[in-house]
Amino acid sequence: MTTSFSPSHDHATVTPPAPTAVPTAVPQYALRLKQPAFWNTPNPAMEERLLAHWRATGQRQQVDAERQGQPRYWLLDGPPYANGNAHFGHLLNKTLKDVHVRYASACGHTVTWRAGWDCHGLPLELAVEKRHGPQAKQDALRFMRQCRDEATHWKDLQASAMSRLGLMAEMDQPWLTMDPAREAASLSLLQEMWQAGLLVERHSPVHWCPACRSALAASELEKTSKERMETFFSVPFAPASCEAMARRAREHGAAWPDGPLHLLSWTTTPWTLWANAGFGHPQAGALSVATLAGGMRVVLAVRARERLLRDYPAMFSHAGHEFDGALDFAGLRGLSLAAESPLTGLAAPLLAADFASESEGSGFVHLAPAFGPDDFALHETDGVRLDCHVGKDGRLMDVGDVPMPAALQGATLEVASQVSCDLLAQAGRLVHMERKSVETNMCWRHKKAVFYRASGQWALDLHKGFDGCPEGLARRALAALDATVFLPDEKARAPLALMMSTRRFWTLSRDRLWGVPLPFFRHEASGELHPDTAAMWRELVERVRTDGVEAWQAFATPAGYTKSAQSVDVWFDAGAAWHSAAEEGGAQADMVVEGQDQTRGWFLSSFLLHAFKSPLPPFKKVMTHRFVVDEQGMKFSKEKGTAPDSGALFAHSGADVFRLWVCSQDVGDEMKWSGTSLKQATQDAKDWRSFLRFHLANMENQADAARPPALRELDRLALHKLQEARSQWHACMEGGRFYQALSCLAQFRQWASSEWFELSKRTLYCANDGSADLASAQWALRESFLLCVQMLATVMPFACEEAYLAWPGHPRVSLLLHALAAQDAPPVMDAALRQAESMLAWRRSLQPLVERARALVDKGTPVCLAFGASADPLSEEQLRALFPGCFVLADDNADALDAWEAGPAGAAAPVRAGKPAVRPHRCDRCRDYVRAALDNQGLCHQCAVEVAH
Repeated sequence: MTTSFSPSHDHATVTPPAPTAVPTAVPQYALRLKQPAFWNTPNPAMEERLLAHWRATGQRQQVDAERQGQPRYWLLDGPPYANGNAHFGHLLNKTLKDVHVRYASACGHTVTWRAGWDCHGLPLELAVEKRHGPQAKQDALRFMRQCRDEATHWKDLQASAMSRLGLMAEMDQPWLTMDPAREAASLSLLQEMWQAGLLVERHSPVHWCPACRSALAASELEKTSKERMETFFSVPFAPASCEAMARRAREHGAAWPDGPLHLLSWTTTPWTLWANAGFGHPQAGALSVATLAGGMRVVLAVRARERLLRDYPAMFSHAGHEFDGALDFAGLRGLSLAAESPLTGLAAPLLAADFASESEGSGFVHLAPAFGPDDFALHETDGVRLDCHVGKDGRLMDVGDVPMPAALQGATLEVASQVSCDLLAQAGRLVHMERKSVETNMCWRHKKAVFYRASGQWALDLHKGFDGCPEGLARRALAALDATVFLPDEKARAPLALMMSTRRFWTLSRDRLWGVPLPFFRHEASGELHPDTAAMWRELVERVRTDGVEAWQAFATPAGYTKSAQSVDVWFDAGAAWHSAAEEGGAQADMVVEGQDQTRGWFLSSFLLHAFKSPLPPFKKVMTHRFVVDEQGMKFSKEKGTAPDSGALFAHSGADVFRLWVCSQDVGDEMKWSGTSLKQATQDAKDWRSFLRFHLANMENQADAARPPALRELDRLALHKLQEARSQWHACMEGGRFYQALSCLAQFRQWASSEWFELSKRTLYCANDGSADLASAQWALRESFLLCVQMLATVMPFACEEAYLAWPGHPRVSLLLHALAAQDAPPVMDAALRQAESMLAWRRSLQPLVERARALVDKGTPVCLAFGASADPLSEEQLRALFPGCFVLADDNADALDAWEAGPAGAAAPVRAGKPAVRPHRCDRCRDYVRAALDNQGLCHQCAVEVAH
């Protein structure tokens, strides 16, 4: 079979020297030394040629046609964001996916893998504003079209970089969250969930990014360190509350001070004090009355006081031990206590709160329900006042009944915290303030701290039952999680289970234009949704199917109503990929492969949304991986210029080297990229190419050549070891442990190179045509080649395809059209194979002796191995075959060595290695060392017989 592709090497500018001409007077006995058009060094230019050849010949379509009718294997591509160039993380992820897909194809499956991209959301809006100016949003329809163009631009650039890896993915027709058909499918799914009662409107605190001016989902957060102001302040109890506490203490026969008392409270967010609505306290614990350094008497928890006395001894002038236990927090129930809000002076009730603790602060905690989910729970259960005095931009605004001081109006949160402390100090209420660095959340896009802010949002109720699923989305997703296989380990399962079990709502609202809209019209006076919302939603779905989400901008607003300006969380788009993937049937995907950061993003959203349609998991298997870091374990940064240049890497080393590096890593841990690791991967690639080149130079060229009637024991042993390696390789590939799969093959390669190849060279180079041994070796090498390139092509497709096309006998136009033959269990080793293995083990045991003896011989003189008599003697010819390159003497030849080292004591065949006393003869043909004189043509006896015949 010939192809239009020439396997000649562009980089092979230095061709191997032609064999030196033999003088005509000397008989010619040419050795069988072929030079295949396949070299040891990786060649990026050859990879480029192969890519062009695959595109020109439609290789992926040929593979699809070849596998038609076979079981389907669907890899669902978790979409990278179409924003910026492809980075190392993208290339790592795509390589792992490609290895899975190539493995499935090699096993005979029909593969479906459509590349995908996430194309909606804030990053693209910011990119368009940066490119076209902040006024770009004034024309909403034009702005959205510019976002679509921006996403297309980056998608194309990323696809070009990813294609260089030689991916089997459908890259020409990828799936995009901004495809109108997929936008319509997502919008339709959302409508179904709304009609099922799962999409609910809530006014509650959500993570808010002032830079985004929008709510954020948990999946859009990262951890960071931020300075907080730990602030202790006092506020006066209402007179009636002081009397009620004193009366309750007297009822229990305990001492309690008369007169006015203050409450000692604390907060870590002084900017929320203007919204104070009450004070929370623990359910149980002893109270006391201590005197501050300024003379003010304050109520606080006993355990909190002891801690504050230790940490801040100057805070109190009198500890108030005599009042310890006169009241406890449980005894405050039913007293309807209230204090004065620290800045507004409004009445603030005292409430039992599960989240309040004696181990933090003073035991009393300031409540601001608009800015914390725990505080908000008290708003819902106890009716605590909710005031939100912070706008979308993260600045304070005057919205309450009490006029806000000018110094607070328009202040950022940081400035507002300092101003609030200053106001407390001016009022004589600031007890202590200290700045501490703590871990907090930040927006993963802007790298700035976020805060909780109450706003009206649409959210999915994850615990509400619906038709056919009384347990709700979260519980059904948890059950599906149990039926999902995680590779290469279970690290991602626990955090997913935790999020599914603890989250009640998934906030979907985003204050953005570019995305799937939340298509609601609200009455200007009543605030009610339009009564025909369902019908208008269905109409919008059909418009979006044709015109994209831009259709929402053109949708007419009914008189007296306002149109929603919110879009849906982009994780909803991506998480609904299985639903909108009409070409894949919308069923379960066989495999997904993503970074561990997708645990709280794409994985979670996919499980939750799939639970609406089916109790089955969306994916049968999930593979997670960590990320690439530098040699010091630090994250690469595009901004700092520390990220590797993938284009330069591929131009210099090629994609195979990168793929080999990826598959040599334990992806469950961070992967360190460095010059040393690149050098090692390059050497590994050379070793693999050298291994394949030996096959090409020596194997059977006829693809259909029949198995010889008899095989050498060495060849049978090699094929047996190869089948064992294949069995181990399959197990590792199925488990996503690619580095172990490669190791299985590498162990066979190393054994073959050091023993099978080495001990077969004389047969391959010197045996006569028609020799049974030669036929055995060549046929076994062909079998080894075909199996090895099919397995190795999952990792190194370029080298393996190049090697396959360099084989004159290749029967197909591409290696990838082959499928692995059904694997039988490796046969049990018979006596002959066990004997061959035993002989090789004995040979290996003597290699250290040979290496030590090299120090005893002169340069250009071989190590001599002198074997004594044994119970099972081998002929001198057999020993030479086992130890090529050595001068072998059988029987007891101790006198033949001038200097020697003894072999292992107690060996069945005594042996000494050292410097021969006489110079051996070296055959001009086979290059073996013999003690018998050569004939007049310079040949040993064996070569003379072979040449004669």
